[in-house]
Amino acid sequence: MSKASLSITLLTLGFIAYQFVISSERLRAGFARGVGQERSLAWWVYFQRLWGLLLYGLVPLVIFSLMGNSLSDFGVKFQSGRETLIWTAGLGAVVVLMNYFVGRTPSNLAMYPQIRMHRWPRSVVAASAVTWVLYLLAYEFMFRGWLFFSCLDAMGPELAIVVNVSLYALVHVPKGFNETVGAIPLGALLCWLTMQTGTIWIAFLVHSIMALSNEWFSMYYTRKVRA
Repeated sequence: MSKASLSITLLTLGFIAYQFVISSERLRAGFARGVGQERSLAWWVYFQRLWGLLLYGLVPLVIFSLMGNSLSDFGVKFQSGRETLIWTAGLGAVVVLMNYFVGRTPSNLAMYPQIRMHRWPRSVVAASAVTWVLYLLAYEFMFRGWLFFSCLDAMGPELAIVVNVSLYALVHVPKGFNETVGAIPLGALLCWLTMQTGTIWIAFLVHSIMALSNEWFSMYYTRKVRA
């Protein structure tokens, strides 16, 4: 099996496994019984993100490593530092400004913050941020790393971006129309920047800024952070 075919297969199987597990009401109820109803609101979300870390990051890492591949072959390397910082700062500022206004909308607050506790202790704020970043690191390894670079070698830039953006949009379908449509231009831009710099770091950093700023603005607007 080619690297491109393997990447698409791993993403497909990983997404299926991820969705079926996080959709399990029985498993969620088990968390509530194990740690208590209120604490489970946070721990269930931590579990989802760590489950994604395993499926999108660690499993592909082991498989590709056993095949003799290096992380640097898939954009995990340090180069184009100045370009990365400039793009991250620029896009990050746009994302934060966008989330400042979008974060207060009813449609956004219906989904975020993902942890639906009435009050957020600082420990939960910190743990949520850490698990978000770990999940997104694995997520970008999968999309802009394994998938994009393997398809780039096999198909060339145009088709690699089309495949990446198509799958990226599809996995956003469970999050609703707005995020699914928004994933198309964002995914294309992140693929292009990944190709230009040869690394996944812009995609990872911008995605992290987007997720964390949205979570924090959502908490602010719902006034759930403990004073």
